[in-house]
Amino acid sequence: MEVEIFTLADYAADYGQGKLVINGTFDNITAKEFPAIHPSCAIVARIRIANSEAGLHYFQIDALNPLGDNFHEPFKGEFTIEKNPHADHTTLNIIWNLVHSKLDMPGKYAFEFYFDGEFRTGLSLTVGR
Repeated sequence: MEVEIFTLADYAADYGQGKLVINGTFDNITAKEFPAIHPSCAIVARIRIANSEAGLHYFQIDALNPLGDNFHEPFKGEFTIEKNPHADHTTLNIIWNLVHSKLDMPGKYAFEFYFDGEFRTGLSLTVGR
């Protein structure tokens, strides 16, 4: 399994047949006061799974505040990948739409992507004043 994309964006949509639209990626925001509410954003992952890895898989994305605590419940899912008769792999788009995220303090927030229980990649969001 390879992670092709893992990003934070204003908006994302999966239009089917592997088509993924991502608009407005970012890694830094500011707020005048805390706690702050970020109205909406999306965590987007695009993964490539080889035919040799066909079968049942699961993922989890954790959203961590600067203290390392979850500020959203983890986003979890499972899926079954069948061998692709037209290619040597299958791609899967994962979109987690976050609405009204409460940011208690300035600092470095993190999003961590796990596949079959193993950490695969992460990204950070710097929240400043």
